[in-house]
Amino acid sequence: MAKSKGKDVFCAVRGDSLAEQVHAQLARMILSGAFAPNDRINLRQIAPDFSVSVTPVREAVLRLVSDGILQTTDRNAIVVPQRGADEIREIFEIRRVLEGDLAEAAATKLPPADIEALRETQADFIMALEKKDYREALRLNTELHFRIYTAAEMPVRVKIVEGLWLRIGPTLRNMYPILTLHRPDSSPHDRILSAASARDARGLREAVVADLNRSEEALLEYLRRAEEAQPFVSPTQGDGR
Repeated sequence: MAKSKGKDVFCAVRGDSLAEQVHAQLARMILSGAFAPNDRINLRQIAPDFSVSVTPVREAVLRLVSDGILQTTDRNAIVVPQRGADEIREIFEIRRVLEGDLAEAAATKLPPADIEALRETQADFIMALEKKDYREALRLNTELHFRIYTAAEMPVRVKIVEGLWLRIGPTLRNMYPILTLHRPDSSPHDRILSAASARDARGLREAVVADLNRSEEALLEYLRRAEEAQPFVSPTQGDGR
């Protein structure tokens, strides 16, 4: 399967300052689960990885703190926050409204090339889940959703949704071992592809909302298991749907 070239909404563009470029890279890392909840962000360790000085890294990290993506501790350390069940429920409640609106608006605007790209991305997403490569699965899931949302031509809503995704990015990969326990005949992603292909605005909204509902349930189940300290063993096989 050829790698699909999606629309990376968390990317720097030509002419961006160093701080903006670092911010874009950090955003991608946060969303893909490169950092786990409670991880400490060490500016001096990150700077060499991006081949920049500490200053643009500090500017980018402070912006993420200001946006509520990262947090500072009493000792001025910068950490990835652990999101609780109440916050996750609130975030998903907002996401259902905004992402439903974006999906409905995008349904009649997606060009054939984007529909084909969605199919390729979904195929790669399933492969990543089968390999238990959850970071790659997160990246592809983001690519699929934001290809749709960008087509809606509602940049303010898209920007708000980006922030909500970033808030729970470090927690998101924990939902995939739970999702692979359940193997329905069709997944919300399959419904998304069908509705997008048919340019069915209401159907696309409903499919996106169903996908969010399923993700929320899996994340809340993960939190319950973590709180109860129950061991969880990922299945050896799973179709990821």
